Amino acid sequence: MPKILEVRNVSKHFQLHVQNNKRIAALEDVSFDMEQGEILGLTGKSGSGKSSLMKCIYRTYLVNSGSLVLHTAARGPIDLATATEHQVLAVRKTEMFYCSQFLSVIPRVPAVDVVAESLTRKGRSIEEAQAIARDLLDKLGLPRELWDAFPATFSGGEQQRVNIARAIIAAPRFLLVDEPTASLDTKTKDVVIDLVLALKTQGTSVVLITHDQHTLDRMAERRLHLELGRVRELATV
Repeated sequence: MPKILEVRNVSKHFQLHVQNNKRIAALEDVSFDMEQGEILGLTGKSGSGKSSLMKCIYRTYLVNSGSLVLHTAARGPIDLATATEHQVLAVRKTEMFYCSQFLSVIPRVPAVDVVAESLTRKGRSIEEAQAIARDLLDKLGLPRELWDAFPATFSGGEQQRVNIARAIIAAPRFLLVDEPTASLDTKTKDVVIDLVLALKTQGTSVVLITHDQHTLDRMAERRLHLELGRVRELATV
């Protein structure tokens, strides 16, 4: 399979100005490749650099050194370490989606519209997008009476259902997911896993962070284990 991501010698440091410019190393000389359609699990203890690496790939963080080349369908290879903001926004709009642990949405927008928005941005009609969103929310077990309610009022598990639905509805080519099943019951966890695995069969590549062993075992084909910001192991499951 062709490569979709090539990470080379990535380092990320934080300068704590309130602590006499203390330097914290989040990532040190991280390198790995991903193939298109692969699911890669990031493992390691809290503070090992998993979330920092994911945010560097999404370009929430700028790396201090190294390269992160994403092979896009529309624009060819783009180094996310040096890409312009315009290029990054274009890639996020068309090919890459980041699903964090926490739902962050505009207040007073119904859950069905939060989920449908990823499709309407790609040109689907609001009616068609809402129909697909309702079907997805139903599969994820969100009660129907909440579909037109505001997610800010939901429980953690209900918000997570909305967050997952929003991430997968448009079948992004490259998906970053941080703890997708943490607040879910076992049945819903398996629904989420099955939905993501279905995306994989369509060619979606996934970077996954999870502390749930069941989710990791079912989803990840390879695991990149981090310790203190460094790669300690890259292994096929």
